[in-house]
Formats: sequence, structure tokens, C-alpha cells
Amino acid sequence: MVALNLSSKLGGANIPVPTPGNTNCTRQRASWASWKGRIRVAKRSQYRREAPSAQSVETTATSLPPAAGREDVSWFYSEAGQKTWVDAMELDTITPDTASLLQELGVNYDPQRLADALESRSFEINARAVKVAMALGRFLSKVLQDYATGRLERNMEARASELRGTLAALGPSFVKIGQALSARPDLLPRVYLERLSSLQDRLPSFPNPIAMRLIEEELGRPPQEIFSELSEEPVAAASLGQVYKGRLRSGEVVAVKVQRPGIADSIAVDMLLLRRLISVVDRTTPEITQDLVPLVDEFAKRLFGELDYEQEGRNCERFTELYGYVPRIRTPKVHWEFTSRRVLTMEWIDGVKLTDKEGMDRNGLEVVDFVDVGIECTLRQLLEHGYFHADPHPGNLLACANGDLVYLDFGMMSEAPPNARYAIISHVVHLVNRDYLAMCEDYYELEFMDRSVDTRPIAPALADFFDDVLETSVSKLNFRALVDGLGDVFFKYPFTVPPYYALILRSLTVLEGLALQADPEYKLLAKAYPYMARRLLTDPSPRLRASLESLVLRDGQIRWNRLDNLLREGSKSSDFDPEQLWVLADWLFSPSAQGVREPLADEVVRLVDTYMAGAIREQIGRGPAGVDAAKRLVPMGPKEEASLARSRSILQRLGSLQPARRRSIAVQGNGPFGTMTPQEFQRTIADVREGLLARYPRVQQLLSSPGAQEMLNKVSQGLLARATARTLRLVLGIGSRPEPESR
Repeated sequence: MVALNLSSKLGGANIPVPTPGNTNCTRQRASWASWKGRIRVAKRSQYRREAPSAQSVETTATSLPPAAGREDVSWFYSEAGQKTWVDAMELDTITPDTASLLQELGVNYDPQRLADALESRSFEINARAVKVAMALGRFLSKVLQDYATGRLERNMEARASELRGTLAALGPSFVKIGQALSARPDLLPRVYLERLSSLQDRLPSFPNPIAMRLIEEELGRPPQEIFSELSEEPVAAASLGQVYKGRLRSGEVVAVKVQRPGIADSIAVDMLLLRRLISVVDRTTPEITQDLVPLVDEFAKRLFGELDYEQEGRNCERFTELYGYVPRIRTPKVHWEFTSRRVLTMEWIDGVKLTDKEGMDRNGLEVVDFVDVGIECTLRQLLEHGYFHADPHPGNLLACANGDLVYLDFGMMSEAPPNARYAIISHVVHLVNRDYLAMCEDYYELEFMDRSVDTRPIAPALADFFDDVLETSVSKLNFRALVDGLGDVFFKYPFTVPPYYALILRSLTVLEGLALQADPEYKLLAKAYPYMARRLLTDPSPRLRASLESLVLRDGQIRWNRLDNLLREGSKSSDFDPEQLWVLADWLFSPSAQGVREPLADEVVRLVDTYMAGAIREQIGRGPAGVDAAKRLVPMGPKEEASLARSRSILQRLGSLQPARRRSIAVQGNGPFGTMTPQEFQRTIADVREGLLARYPRVQQLLSSPGAQEMLNKVSQGLLARATARTLRLVLGIGSRPEPESR
């Protein structure tokens, strides 16, 4: 498009704002002439709608060739196909009442109000219904034929590709539907999810004169009064709108997003038809275990919300408020004075798409580095505040030369409820540790199943898949494989995946997919698990404390290998601070941790006693009795050896987190064979306490709590009893009996 001179009344500046009237814009004038018969862009006080002509309805209903049966849907994205689609779209300006209603539906969706508002347009709706029914009917008839002839599995890949082509040809609403279905493993088999995930959300740009008039209509001023520059062509176009690069009169460079005219009407009709279709499916298909109409309503509400650019601006500001502190995360500023329901003006930020390999290489940027930043930010979104960007596709993420990751397009946001955030953390930790029964319990908190349903029979299905996958370490576990495995289970059992969870899976899968293009060995879970382990160790919420207890405690015994694993992985988290472990200590001595303190006290007694026994064994071995007598009098059993190994591992782990000079504590005494007398034992306990207080001043506060006093008394009594019993055995020449090996 040629830049146009509209500056005769604006000080002589060349302002590239396209209009249909310039003599150097022959192609645009022709384009405008072809549109002006159907497009009526008026002032706010002049909204009106005319009944569609029979010719225009016929064109809308029949002009697109059927896509069912096409493996290759490139026709739809070809120049001819795109022109056909644009010509078929109805771009009438909506009435004031409908505009207000559609804006409200994005917040409080009411399908009955939508049906009432469209009641007078039955002719258009019926024409569209015929087109949709014919396209989907062809596809469904083939699926039913496959089922009847026993070829359902064999033809599934071909049918999935046909469905993708059918939805693409039906336009923006159905492209969005396909994208939403691609994240629903409870509704479709895996092969369908894979095909639908490649649906492209793009349409040809609509003519610039329409965009310029819509800007004037929405903002109340001609574009040249607002912008000193505006790009000759849209820099991006999608199903709902297109974006221009411009410069405000005040000098700021901005991105101007203009909504596609008539798209709200088009979506409204399609959502009405979709709900009617799905309600019939719900009534006539008892084999479907969940009601589908609520899913349609949730999707429609989300889609209408995307049509409200003022809401998108508020979404952006809320996102910035919650996550703007995260290192290397950046979001654009909203220019509210130039923003309305159908026009959004935001700060322009220069950056490179993560899929632009040449651009990334030219700027010395690494895709994996930015994906790591995105994953950390996504985890904070999902698991801290629950408010998350639900559409982080490559076009909505930019890499800046200074290392910042820019989030764009805040039309699709979602929110995970608090109980679900904690359940997600627990679910991943249970998965890594193969607690399949605990995973089944998580499905209640995640609202995948009603508590009246017994989930225990699902555990073997989880084990069948994940026991093979988890043969490798967590660092080698592919998130896509994890999602596929869960998806297979979800599809076979009566799961209902909440919309927020489907969007979470989609977001994380997209991020891992970006990284895999640059590094085929990249594993998202290896990056995410340290954050979750840290949260489990340091988050004081009762829900996570209960999960931690169930993870590390079994049959009254501490599972030290799991605690060690949590410490190891949690310390890898980028924001891990050893001081956060005091939260864990506070909980340990609280009333809610009574079930953990008792086995922990027993383990401490066993550990200290093992060290004392080792010192005595060494003392006897150096004497006349020799090593054989030492082993006979103070034997080392498997349980003692395991206890020593655990203690060394845990102490080494904690020491690496908070290195400091250690005080030497004597465990030998002046009693028989080097054992400690009761007085020496009491002095040793006091010495240990003094050493802890010197190193950790907060210990004083902890030790003064009732829980700590209770545990110290139990440990002291246990050690004293063991030391007394060992002394008697040594005096009498009776060897100690090693404890049996624990499970």
C-alpha cells in the first residue's frame, strides 16, 4: 500500500494513514469500491442494520468450497481462498444494543439473552446453519461409516485431518473451537488433539479504509489527529483483528489493534448454532459421560471476552501488576485515551519472535534461555496467583535484545482456583514419586471427578503408562509424553477436565515445543520440578503441608530418600533461599505436624545412638580386646548402616545449602568402654543446643515452642535409655542386638 499524504491541514507532515480518496492509491480505491456496497461505517449515533439481501445470504452460505475430506487445507490460506472468505463474510456494523450485549456476554454469559437478541435474524441463522450442518455432517457421516465397518482406528488419522480442514473452512469461530478442542484429552483421542493443535488462527487482513473509519468511529477522531504515523499495511492479522504500527502525536511508538468488523456478529451466530447442536448431542447421546453444553457456554464466554479490547487492556495491567516483578518479564503499556471496545492502543516493543531463528541468531539470543524464563513466569502465574496467560503461542512472545521476554495479546486469560494450584503441585510430586493412589486423590481437588466416584481403579491404568515412562529420571521426562499418557487415561475414564486445566496443558506444551525446535533434548518437567519441590518444602499452606507429610511419611516411618530428593531438586530453583527452610521448621514443631514429629524423633534417636555406638566400637577396637570384640559387643546392623548413610546424605545436603564452620561434638565418655555417663550425656545435649543457637539464632524461638520441647524430651529420653542399655550390656559382656532392617 502506498503511503498517503493527508497533511494539508496538519502542518505539512507526511502522515502515512491510508484513506480511499488519494489519487496515488488506485488499488485501494478499487478495493474500497468493491466494499462500499456492503460496508456501512457510521458515527456512533448512526448505527443501523439493514436486512441482508438474498444474494448476500446465498453468497455467505455457499461460496466456500467444502473442506471435508481435504488432507491439505492450503486452499483456505491461499490468495484465492482468503479472498473468497473475506467476500463471504458479513461485515455490517452491529446495532448499539447488540454491541452492548456482546460486551456484557464476555463477563456474564447468558445464552438465552444471546438467543433473544438474534431472534429477528432467523434467515441469516438458518443459512449459516445449513452451511455448518452440511460441512460437519459430511465429516460425521464418514466417522459413522468407519465405526460401522470396523475401520474407526485405521482411518482415525485421516478423519482427524479432515476435521481440521472442515473447521478451518468454517471460519474464525470454528478455528477457535478446534484450538480449544486440541487441549481437551477428555473429549478426543490423541491423534485428533495432535491434528487440531496445528490449526492456524489467521485470516487475510481487511481493507485499510475500513480500519481507518473504524478507528475514527471508536475513538471519535480521525486517525490523522491521533497518529503522526501509521504503517501502510497491517503488521499482523488474525481472525479477530489486525495490528498496525504507529506513532502518537506525543511521540510514543504504538501498536494499534483494530477489530475485524462484523466478527462479533459472526461469532454470536456461530455460538448460538453450536449450543443448539451440542444440546441435541447431550440429549440423544447417553454414551457421553459429561454434559457438553456447559463447556460450550464457558468457551463462548471466553470468546466474547476476547472481543472486548477494553477488557484486554485491563487484563494486561493486572498481569503486569502481578508478575511485573519477575526478572526479565516485560509487558506493554496501555494507552487508555486511545483505546475502546474495538480499538486497542498499546506500547510498541521491538523484539524477535522465538520462532525466527535468523533473527534470534543475528541478535545473539538463545531460544532455550527465553523458554526457561517463560516457564518460570508461567509457573508463578499458575501456582502463585492463579491468573495466567492462556495463549502463549510464538506470536505472543517476543525476545528483546536486552534479554527481556515480552508477553503480548492478553485477550485469552484464565484463572486457576486456589485449591487447584496446590493440587497441581501435589499431583506432579506424586507423579514423580509414583504415588498413583495419591494421584487419584488429587483428581478430586482438581475437580476432574466428583467425590462420589471411586478413583482407585484408575491407579493401575496410571501405573501401566507411567512405570515405563518413569524408568528414566525426571530430568529426561518429556512433558508432551506426560500429557499424552494422561490424555489416554482421561479419554478412557469418566474425567471432566476443567477449562483452566486444559489451557494449562496447552500453555506448557507450547513452551516446550518452542524449546524442542532449538534443543531436541529439552525437558520442561526438569525445569519445572525444582520450583514445585521448593514450594512443597517452603509453602506454609495447610494443603501443601499435608501433601508433604503424605509424601515423606509412610507406616510411621520417614522416607528419607524422598526428603533428600525434595531438598536436592528444590535447591535448584532459581529463587531458592535456604532461609525459606525455616518455614518448614516452624511447621515441624506446630500442632499440625504431630504425626511427623514422632517418627522423626525416633529416627533422630536411632541416628545419634548409631554415631555413639560407632565411637564406642572404635574405642574398643583400639584396646586389648581388638576389632573382633568390638564388632561382637557393638555390632553394626543393616538398619544402623542405612541410618548412617541417610544422615550423611541429609547433612551433606543441608551443609551445601548453608555452609558454615561446624563444631565438633564429643560422643565418647569416661564410662565403661568409653561410654558416656548420664552427666556427660546431659552436657553433650547442652553442648549441641548451644552450638545450634550460636549458628542459628532462630533456634531459640523454635526450641521454646511446645512441639519442640515435646520432641527434645522424647529424643533425650530415647537416647538416655539406649545409652543405659548399651552400658549394661557392655559391663555384662552381652553384645548389642542390631535392629532389623526396615522396609
